[in-house]
Amino acid sequence: MKRKIVSCASALFFLAIFNCKRDKPDPECRDASCCNPFNYDYVEYIVDEPVALTGPPYDVVYSFHFTRKFPTERREHYWTTGALVCEKSLIKLAGFPPTYDAKKEPKSFPYRVSGKLMDWNREKYLDLPILALYIDKIEKVN
Repeated sequence: MKRKIVSCASALFFLAIFNCKRDKPDPECRDASCCNPFNYDYVEYIVDEPVALTGPPYDVVYSFHFTRKFPTERREHYWTTGALVCEKSLIKLAGFPPTYDAKKEPKSFPYRVSGKLMDWNREKYLDLPILALYIDKIEKVN
């Protein structure tokens, strides 16, 4: 009898721990789980946007510079042309070298990127977006 109780209790324990639906990230990332759900809110999805990439050795972090301003739906003066790369998608940058020095404006936009754009939801020094991008697809333009 004691063995049955122990085995039933351990079965319930494992069912509770390995519940399939628990902590499953949203595939569309509307909960910002693909970047950092504690610090970012989902803004929009961008498709085949021309970008320039900077990162080491020019800058400490990887970031993109866009040809246009984001977020698309914005209020007055609340926009930017740059976005950090989410840490969870840095592996996708393998084989894509930085294309400009972060201290200068980029002269060309050799990559096209698609992904989920997030905005920093914590306290900011100025009322400007601090965007991060989770890369779904990146490709070099000829």
